[in-house]
Amino acid sequence: MAGALAAGSLNAPHASAVNGAATDASERLPEFWYQDNNLGQGGGAAPPDLESRYDSLDTWKHARRAMHTFAFGQLGAGDNYADEVKFEPAVLDKMAAAHADMNFAFNVTQATTWWWHTYKETGEVPDGPPDFSATISNLRQIRAAGFNLTDIMLQSVLSKPGPGRFLGYSMERRIQDVVEFNDQVRGEFPGVRIGLITPLTNPEIHPPWRETWAWVQSELRSAGHELDFIHFDKPFEHPRLELESPSGVMTWEKMIEVEQYAKSLGITYGIQCTDGRAGRVSNNEFRRLVLEGIATYVDHGGAADRYILWPFHPYPDHSTPDDLGPLPPEGASQMRVFRELARGAAARRR
Repeated sequence: MAGALAAGSLNAPHASAVNGAATDASERLPEFWYQDNNLGQGGGAAPPDLESRYDSLDTWKHARRAMHTFAFGQLGAGDNYADEVKFEPAVLDKMAAAHADMNFAFNVTQATTWWWHTYKETGEVPDGPPDFSATISNLRQIRAAGFNLTDIMLQSVLSKPGPGRFLGYSMERRIQDVVEFNDQVRGEFPGVRIGLITPLTNPEIHPPWRETWAWVQSELRSAGHELDFIHFDKPFEHPRLELESPSGVMTWEKMIEVEQYAKSLGITYGIQCTDGRAGRVSNNEFRRLVLEGIATYVDHGGAADRYILWPFHPYPDHSTPDDLGPLPPEGASQMRVFRELARGAAARRR
């Protein structure tokens, strides 16, 4: 149970995480990212203290110091995407000011679902090409608000089924969408990094995951682009319980194999840090199993370039404060978990 022991040792201070300023976080590896969740509800729901925490910055100042990148996602579905981001301008301005000393990443789902609305109406997949003007409008708004826009994450573009679990959208089309997104976005945002959030592909439908990742990289390079990063989306209950999927049984050894392959392609590699089962139980169970999961990953040789805390479930049900010490009656907050993550097993493996 080395992972559990390592997670328990997170109560010991780690000087570089405690004393470093936000600018230091941008210079250290691994990177620690935080993405706001929607409490597993969809439709733009968010932690109830999301807005109020920007009026109480001292309650999570330590977490912000360790935060390399802050992220939130896009509002919309299918080809019905809002031209505006999901936060009111006053809130967006407060967010930009609070996160001014770190990077910002935008989670984009339009590249995955741009054709859904038409398919629902006609039963046919449109020929395309996709129009990503709504996403570009979002990016302009984010930049104008003062965020340091550095990264765009394309969510599940290689894997997500269509409406009604439709499985007929080919991998060739999916990769074309990734290339087209790069074509449309990089002209106006030339310095931004664009990468993927993805699980392994389903070999019953698509080519094996190694072949697919190399294919994406090759097609992007042929078009004059790069695959800047891959964030592996496999919640920790999968290796923890050795759950089986069409791509096989997930184990901690398999998690390391995925990391090593991505790095062999020269791609920056991150893992989405969450536990879907624990995130449906309680604040403290999420904390325990996410921190144990990272420690176990590191014990098995994992050394990701970045760790993204993504509490995309009902718990933790509040984001602040980031205080350490004894757990309060309401349980661990998201920012406490983030702070412990950033000073724990992954931070010590350099």
